[in-house]
Amino acid sequence: MTGTQLSKPKTFEWWMLSMFAIGISYSAFVSLLIPPYVTETGGDAATAGIVMGIIALGALGGPPIGSFADRYSAHRLVMVGGIAGMALSFAAYALSADNAALYALDAILMGISVAAVSATAPVFIVGSKLDQATEAKQMTTLQLMMPAGQLVGGLLLAAAAAWSFSNRFWLGAAVVALSFVVVWFSSGGVSERLKQATTPDADSEDRPPQQKIGLKQVLLSTFGIYFAVLVLTSVANNGVNAQIANIMPEVYGIDAKTTSALISLAGLLNIVLYFPAGRWMASKGGFPPFMTGIAARMFAGLGMGAVGLMTDNKVLLGAAFMQLMYNAAPFVRLPQAGLAVRFASFPAGQANGWVIAASAFGSFIGALLGGYLAKEVGYNSVNWMAAIAGAGSFVILFLWLRPADKALRSEGQDSEDAANRKTG
Repeated sequence: MTGTQLSKPKTFEWWMLSMFAIGISYSAFVSLLIPPYVTETGGDAATAGIVMGIIALGALGGPPIGSFADRYSAHRLVMVGGIAGMALSFAAYALSADNAALYALDAILMGISVAAVSATAPVFIVGSKLDQATEAKQMTTLQLMMPAGQLVGGLLLAAAAAWSFSNRFWLGAAVVALSFVVVWFSSGGVSERLKQATTPDADSEDRPPQQKIGLKQVLLSTFGIYFAVLVLTSVANNGVNAQIANIMPEVYGIDAKTTSALISLAGLLNIVLYFPAGRWMASKGGFPPFMTGIAARMFAGLGMGAVGLMTDNKVLLGAAFMQLMYNAAPFVRLPQAGLAVRFASFPAGQANGWVIAASAFGSFIGALLGGYLAKEVGYNSVNWMAAIAGAGSFVILFLWLRPADKALRSEGQDSEDAANRKTG
């Protein structure tokens, strides 16, 4: 190993607050503020869906961002730049409260910023060649930061429910800016650790030059099946998330303050559920919890849609299925980076960038189509859209991705057995 010897990675490191910034930004402030902000300042549900879709579309920058970070070892710069971009986006919304023309520009900045952090933060773990136990612990802690941010963001917005939109956006900007300061001053060591892990030793074989990854290599492969599953499950999850601030009052009669509290509860439950999800992944691999999370989103969409047709007991049951939708996240998100590397034939940064792109594409479709359906049919149609997309993702996973995963495991076992025979 080149350079100075670094201390052993800890389960929690302060740079992991980069994912906390995403949780408080996208999972709380964006989903709870922007849709009602757009509708109350002259727009409608379709306009709100377009704005949320633009935010998701900005995250399509994941692949080139991940490739740039890999090529130039710029993971730290990209990560902290993304956090700064999220804070700047909130400040821009606060300043443009009366200027609808700037909605789209602010949305693009937010989407690209979220993609920058999402595409690089996990690479500091999966790219650092840590031992399996340390990697599992660190990845669990990193992913826990997102629901922690969602929890804090929901509580802050519940407490500031009487504030103007502009002041609440300033609050978001201030909290994310604080995260930026912490991450900047704490990420130097982990950046050096990643560089040491990705720099060839003197006695290692020369690495071939990085090849350009084409769409054919990405989509017409096992990774392409994985990509399709991620797109459809993102349509289900983020389609609901984009309109949740309107769905809860319009479909179930749950007010804005209670909706914020439910978002916080979902974040709290996410924090709890990441621990069994992490243990399950450590013992059985990433695929079983991933498949469980995909199935949970499918049933949540079906439940939310069915309850929306009822006339009694809507509040309790609607809140319950909304929690199921949100609390599938630990089982889907935790294995994503590892499964991406497993199914891909290209470097970790680029693979994770394509995962972000899949989520972005699905989020864009979900937000755009959900906004249109909400305007033309009603908000409960968004729940049925989620049910259909969720079912599609589960069918593809069960019929095609599951056999591919079994084949990869079989190949890995055969290679291990052959190695044991040679050394035996």
